[in-house]
Amino acid sequence: MIISAEGIVLRQRKIANNRRMIVIFTKQYGKLSAGTSINEKSRGKAALALRPFTYAEYDIFKGREAYSINSASVSKSFYSIGEDIDRFMTASAFIEYLDKVLPEGEPMPKLFELSLDFLQSVSVSNSAPETLLYAFMVKTLSMLGVAPELGCCVNCGKHPDAFGGGFKMFSVSGGGIICPDCAEEEKRTPDSLIYKPDFDIIDVFRYFELKPIKTFEKVGLKPEVRREVREILADYTDRYLGVDVLRGIEEPEVK
Repeated sequence: MIISAEGIVLRQRKIANNRRMIVIFTKQYGKLSAGTSINEKSRGKAALALRPFTYAEYDIFKGREAYSINSASVSKSFYSIGEDIDRFMTASAFIEYLDKVLPEGEPMPKLFELSLDFLQSVSVSNSAPETLLYAFMVKTLSMLGVAPELGCCVNCGKHPDAFGGGFKMFSVSGGGIICPDCAEEEKRTPDSLIYKPDFDIIDVFRYFELKPIKTFEKVGLKPEVRREVREILADYTDRYLGVDVLRGIEEPEVK
Protein backbone atom coordinates (compact mmCIF):
# COMPACT_ATOMS: atom_id res chain seq x y z
CA MET A 1 0.00 0.00 0.00
CA ILE A 2 1.38 3.41 -1.03
CA ILE A 3 0.54 6.44 1.11
CA SER A 4 1.36 10.09 0.48
CA ALA A 5 2.28 12.44 3.28
CA GLU A 6 3.73 15.88 3.83
CA GLY A 7 6.28 16.03 6.57
CA ILE A 8 9.36 17.35 8.35
CA VAL A 9 12.46 15.24 8.97
CA LEU A 10 13.25 14.90 12.67
CA ARG A 11 16.08 12.40 12.71
CA GLN A 12 17.91 9.83 10.61
CA ARG A 13 20.44 7.06 11.09
CA LYS A 14 22.26 4.52 8.94
CA ILE A 15 20.97 0.95 8.90
CA ALA A 16 22.00 -2.18 7.02
CA ASN A 17 22.45 -2.50 3.25
CA ASN A 18 23.29 1.17 2.67
CA ARG A 19 19.86 2.23 3.81
CA ARG A 20 18.79 4.93 6.24
CA MET A 21 16.00 5.10 8.79
CA ILE A 22 14.25 8.48 8.62
CA VAL A 23 11.98 9.75 11.40
CA ILE A 24 9.40 12.12 9.93
CA PHE A 25 6.68 14.21 11.52
CA THR A 26 3.85 13.96 8.99
CA LYS A 27 0.62 15.90 8.95
CA GLN A 28 -1.53 12.92 8.02
CA TYR A 29 0.00 10.11 10.10
CA GLY A 30 1.92 11.80 12.90
CA LYS A 31 5.48 10.70 13.65
CA LEU A 32 6.64 7.66 11.76
CA SER A 33 9.91 5.88 11.00
CA ALA A 34 10.59 4.82 7.43
CA GLY A 35 13.55 3.16 5.78
CA THR A 36 14.89 4.36 2.44
CA SER A 37 17.56 3.56 -0.13
CA ILE A 38 17.67 7.16 -1.36
CA ASN A 39 21.25 8.42 -1.18
CA GLU A 40 21.23 11.58 0.93
CA LYS A 41 24.50 12.76 -0.62
CA SER A 42 23.20 12.74 -4.20
CA ARG A 43 22.01 15.95 -5.85
CA GLY A 44 18.54 14.70 -6.67
CA LYS A 45 15.38 16.30 -5.36
CA ALA A 46 14.57 13.21 -3.31
CA ALA A 47 17.90 13.46 -1.48
CA LEU A 48 17.21 17.08 -0.52
CA ALA A 49 13.95 15.97 1.10
CA LEU A 50 15.87 13.85 3.62
CA ARG A 51 17.81 16.75 5.06
CA PRO A 52 17.02 18.75 8.21
CA PHE A 53 14.85 21.88 8.12
CA THR A 54 13.04 20.74 4.96
CA TYR A 55 9.31 20.46 4.36
CA ALA A 56 8.61 17.78 1.75
CA GLU A 57 6.10 15.43 0.16
CA TYR A 58 6.76 11.70 0.57
CA ASP A 59 5.46 8.60 -1.20
CA ILE A 60 5.74 5.84 1.36
CA PHE A 61 5.16 2.10 1.06
CA LYS A 62 3.28 0.88 4.11
CA GLY A 63 3.99 -2.76 4.85
CA ARG A 64 2.62 -4.92 7.62
CA GLU A 65 5.27 -3.91 10.12
CA ALA A 66 7.34 -1.16 8.49
CA TYR A 67 7.36 1.90 6.24
CA SER A 68 9.68 2.57 3.32
CA ILE A 69 10.14 5.87 1.48
CA ASN A 70 9.90 5.28 -2.28
CA SER A 71 10.25 8.89 -3.44
CA ALA A 72 10.22 12.41 -2.06
CA SER A 73 10.12 15.99 -3.30
CA VAL A 74 10.90 19.24 -1.51
CA SER A 75 8.00 21.61 -0.87
CA LYS A 76 10.13 24.18 0.93
CA SER A 77 13.69 24.26 2.20
CA PHE A 78 14.43 26.53 5.13
CA TYR A 79 18.11 26.60 4.19
CA SER A 80 18.74 30.03 5.79
CA ILE A 81 18.47 28.40 9.23
CA GLY A 82 21.88 26.83 8.69
CA GLU A 83 23.47 30.18 7.79
CA ASP A 84 23.22 31.58 11.32
CA ILE A 85 24.48 29.80 14.43
CA ASP A 86 21.73 31.14 16.73
CA ARG A 87 18.98 30.13 14.31
CA PHE A 88 20.60 26.74 13.82
CA MET A 89 20.92 26.00 17.55
CA THR A 90 17.34 27.13 18.19
CA ALA A 91 15.91 25.11 15.29
CA SER A 92 17.93 22.06 16.35
CA ALA A 93 16.42 22.26 19.84
CA PHE A 94 12.98 22.57 18.22
CA ILE A 95 13.56 19.39 16.17
CA GLU A 96 14.82 17.50 19.24
CA TYR A 97 11.82 18.66 21.26
CA LEU A 98 9.35 17.46 18.61
CA ASP A 99 11.10 14.12 18.29
CA LYS A 100 10.88 13.53 22.03
CA VAL A 101 7.31 14.68 22.71
CA LEU A 102 5.49 13.32 19.67
CA PRO A 103 3.83 9.93 20.09
CA GLU A 104 4.43 7.45 17.26
CA GLY A 105 1.63 7.19 14.70
CA GLU A 106 -0.73 9.76 16.23
CA PRO A 107 -1.77 12.56 13.83
CA MET A 108 -1.52 16.06 15.33
CA PRO A 109 -2.33 18.38 12.40
CA LYS A 110 -2.52 21.56 14.50
CA LEU A 111 0.91 20.92 15.94
CA PHE A 112 2.21 20.16 12.45
CA GLU A 113 0.96 23.50 11.12
CA LEU A 114 2.43 25.29 14.14
CA SER A 115 5.76 23.56 13.43
CA LEU A 116 5.75 24.82 9.84
CA ASP A 117 4.98 28.33 11.11
CA PHE A 118 7.94 28.06 13.48
CA LEU A 119 10.35 26.98 10.75
CA GLN A 120 9.21 29.81 8.52
CA SER A 121 9.58 32.39 11.29
CA VAL A 122 12.92 31.21 12.63
CA SER A 123 14.35 31.17 9.08
CA VAL A 124 13.72 34.93 8.73
CA SER A 125 14.00 36.07 12.35
CA ASN A 126 16.13 39.14 12.91
CA SER A 127 15.59 39.16 16.67
CA ALA A 128 16.57 36.64 19.35
CA PRO A 129 15.33 33.30 17.89
CA GLU A 130 15.17 31.77 21.37
CA THR A 131 11.98 33.75 22.00
CA LEU A 132 10.38 31.98 19.03
CA LEU A 133 11.26 28.62 20.54
CA TYR A 134 9.86 29.50 23.96
CA ALA A 135 6.62 30.75 22.38
CA PHE A 136 6.37 27.54 20.34
CA MET A 137 6.89 25.36 23.39
CA VAL A 138 4.30 27.20 25.49
CA LYS A 139 1.77 26.82 22.65
CA THR A 140 2.41 23.08 22.49
CA LEU A 141 1.78 22.45 26.18
CA SER A 142 -2.01 22.57 25.79
CA MET A 143 -1.82 20.39 22.65
CA LEU A 144 0.12 17.82 24.65
CA GLY A 145 -2.27 17.98 27.62
CA VAL A 146 0.12 19.53 30.15
CA ALA A 147 -0.74 23.24 30.04
CA PRO A 148 0.02 25.09 33.31
CA GLU A 149 -2.77 26.66 35.33
CA LEU A 150 -2.66 30.43 34.78
CA GLY A 151 -6.17 31.51 35.85
CA CYS A 152 -6.03 30.82 39.56
CA CYS A 153 -3.82 29.41 42.29
CA VAL A 154 -3.05 25.84 41.32
CA ASN A 155 -3.52 24.71 44.94
CA CYS A 156 -6.42 26.66 46.49
CA GLY A 157 -8.12 28.07 43.38
CA LYS A 158 -8.03 31.73 44.48
CA HIS A 159 -7.98 34.32 41.71
CA PRO A 160 -4.93 36.63 41.47
CA ASP A 161 -7.19 39.67 42.03
CA ALA A 162 -7.80 38.47 45.58
CA PHE A 163 -4.21 39.43 46.39
CA GLY A 164 -4.20 42.96 44.98
CA GLY A 165 -0.86 42.84 43.24
CA GLY A 166 -1.61 39.45 41.70
CA PHE A 167 0.53 36.34 41.89
CA LYS A 168 4.29 36.66 41.53
CA MET A 169 5.17 32.99 41.81
CA PHE A 170 5.01 29.96 39.55
CA SER A 171 5.06 26.44 40.94
CA VAL A 172 6.61 23.90 38.59
CA SER A 173 5.90 21.17 41.12
CA GLY A 174 2.26 22.25 41.40
CA GLY A 175 1.77 22.93 37.71
CA GLY A 176 0.88 26.62 37.57
CA ILE A 177 0.71 29.97 39.33
CA ILE A 178 0.53 29.86 43.09
CA CYS A 179 -0.62 32.31 45.76
CA PRO A 180 1.72 33.41 48.58
CA ASP A 181 -0.03 31.35 51.25
CA CYS A 182 0.07 28.12 49.25
CA ALA A 183 3.65 28.82 48.19
CA GLU A 184 4.76 28.90 51.83
CA GLU A 185 2.99 25.60 52.44
CA GLU A 186 4.39 23.96 49.34
CA LYS A 187 7.95 25.01 50.15
CA ARG A 188 7.81 22.59 53.07
CA THR A 189 7.49 19.60 50.73
CA PRO A 190 10.75 17.96 49.63
CA ASP A 191 10.14 18.11 45.86
CA SER A 192 8.79 21.68 45.67
CA LEU A 193 10.07 23.83 42.83
CA ILE A 194 8.80 27.41 42.90
CA TYR A 195 10.00 30.38 40.87
CA LYS A 196 9.52 34.03 41.71
CA PRO A 197 10.49 35.70 38.42
CA ASP A 198 11.16 39.41 37.96
CA PHE A 199 8.33 39.66 35.42
CA ASP A 200 4.63 38.82 35.24
CA ILE A 201 4.67 35.13 34.37
CA ILE A 202 0.94 35.14 33.57
CA ASP A 203 1.29 37.98 31.04
CA VAL A 204 4.30 36.41 29.32
CA PHE A 205 2.80 32.91 29.01
CA ARG A 206 -0.58 34.27 27.90
CA TYR A 207 1.15 36.47 25.31
CA PHE A 208 2.93 33.36 24.00
CA GLU A 209 -0.35 31.45 23.89
CA LEU A 210 -2.44 34.10 22.15
CA LYS A 211 -0.10 35.70 19.63
CA PRO A 212 0.81 33.93 16.36
CA ILE A 213 4.37 32.66 16.04
CA LYS A 214 5.04 35.26 13.36
CA THR A 215 4.77 37.96 16.06
CA PHE A 216 8.11 36.88 17.51
CA GLU A 217 10.14 37.20 14.31
CA LYS A 218 10.95 40.78 15.25
CA VAL A 219 9.88 40.90 18.90
CA GLY A 220 12.21 39.32 21.42
CA LEU A 221 12.10 39.24 25.19
CA LYS A 222 14.82 41.01 27.13
CA PRO A 223 17.80 38.72 27.79
CA GLU A 224 17.18 38.58 31.53
CA VAL A 225 13.52 37.62 30.96
CA ARG A 226 14.45 35.03 28.33
CA ARG A 227 16.87 33.47 30.77
CA GLU A 228 14.21 33.06 33.47
CA VAL A 229 11.62 31.80 30.98
CA ARG A 230 14.15 29.23 29.75
CA GLU A 231 14.76 27.94 33.28
CA ILE A 232 11.05 27.69 34.07
CA LEU A 233 10.25 25.93 30.76
CA ALA A 234 13.22 23.60 31.12
CA ASP A 235 12.07 22.44 34.56
CA TYR A 236 8.40 22.32 33.52
CA THR A 237 8.91 20.23 30.37
CA ASP A 238 11.34 17.98 32.22
CA ARG A 239 8.78 17.28 34.95
CA TYR A 240 5.65 16.87 32.81
CA LEU A 241 7.02 15.61 29.51
CA GLY A 242 10.33 14.07 30.53
CA VAL A 243 12.05 16.38 28.04
CA ASP A 244 14.65 19.10 28.49
CA VAL A 245 16.17 20.55 25.32
CA LEU A 246 16.84 24.03 26.66
CA ARG A 247 19.85 23.66 28.95
CA GLY A 248 22.27 23.80 26.03
CA ILE A 249 20.94 27.09 24.65
CA GLU A 250 23.11 29.93 25.85
CA GLU A 251 21.57 33.31 26.50
CA PRO A 252 23.59 36.47 25.95
CA GLU A 253 24.96 38.16 29.02
CA VAL A 254 22.91 41.05 30.37
CA LYS A 255 24.84 44.27 29.88
